[in-house]
Amino acid sequence: MTAMGVSVLVAAGCTHNFGLRRFTKEFKFYSILQSLSCDLWVRFFCRKFPGTSCMLAAMRPPIRRSAKAWLCAAVLASFAAPSLAQPSDTPAVLELFTSQGCSSCPPADALLAELGKKPGLVTLSYSVDYWNYLGWHDTLSSAANSERQREYARVRGDGSVYTPQIVIDGAIHANGSNEAAIEMAIRNTTEQLQAVRVPVAMHAEGGTLVIGIGAAPETSDKRAATVWLAVAKDVETVSITRGENRGKRLSYHHPVRELSPVGMWKGEAMTLRLPLKEFNVMGGDYLVALLQVENGGPILGAAQYDRR
Repeated sequence: MTAMGVSVLVAAGCTHNFGLRRFTKEFKFYSILQSLSCDLWVRFFCRKFPGTSCMLAAMRPPIRRSAKAWLCAAVLASFAAPSLAQPSDTPAVLELFTSQGCSSCPPADALLAELGKKPGLVTLSYSVDYWNYLGWHDTLSSAANSERQREYARVRGDGSVYTPQIVIDGAIHANGSNEAAIEMAIRNTTEQLQAVRVPVAMHAEGGTLVIGIGAAPETSDKRAATVWLAVAKDVETVSITRGENRGKRLSYHHPVRELSPVGMWKGEAMTLRLPLKEFNVMGGDYLVALLQVENGGPILGAAQYDRR
């Protein structure tokens, strides 16, 4: 498959692969919490994570009132993290980058659904938008999903972006339909990140979502990370009428509708409390908290919560 301005490579059994340009800047966070009021803290978040990629933009009305309410609660919350598992129990996070217009993707989509049933694994699906010109506009795709995949490639330094691509724990990528390669990547990241794992737990208390994050291990060199919250559907089924998958009815497991930063971790135990009603407008019934170094680095910890 070729297209003007896009070089398509056939590698690792994938038909969709192209080089990328570096267009996203690395988020850098500063230790300013103690010197800022909650009102300034809200403005800082919106400046660092603008537009469609920021959950603050989706929380109306108005942004200052709703965002300030839960951000102040999160920033000033108790530092006692509830019911945290040990770091050795930290689940592996599998993020699949897929497309409804990719003929190689349905096997990977089906495999992700099976992997999602296994204990110790957190699975998320991101539909990218860069194949939309091929005849079918992916109904779940977004530029933000494509940007996250490119950011991973930029941080890894390999420039490898294709579908179906799966990223394990924010560190290693593999062909999303190659179960053996995925299992090997899980073993490798488990070993590589063992010394820096951080326990994360998430549950609901009435109308409040509680995210508890533990302290960094004493020997860890990772003492600054972003708390991301992914809002996803449990399953989304789509009938494809054009493109490479025309005539098929495909299901997507945990397709992400929104991924946004909700807090910043500085190596100490902390608790975030967010109003669950804010997520109703996003149509998600599956929530995942990720503790990740910047926005494309290794994932130190994760937790999931099914609202169904």
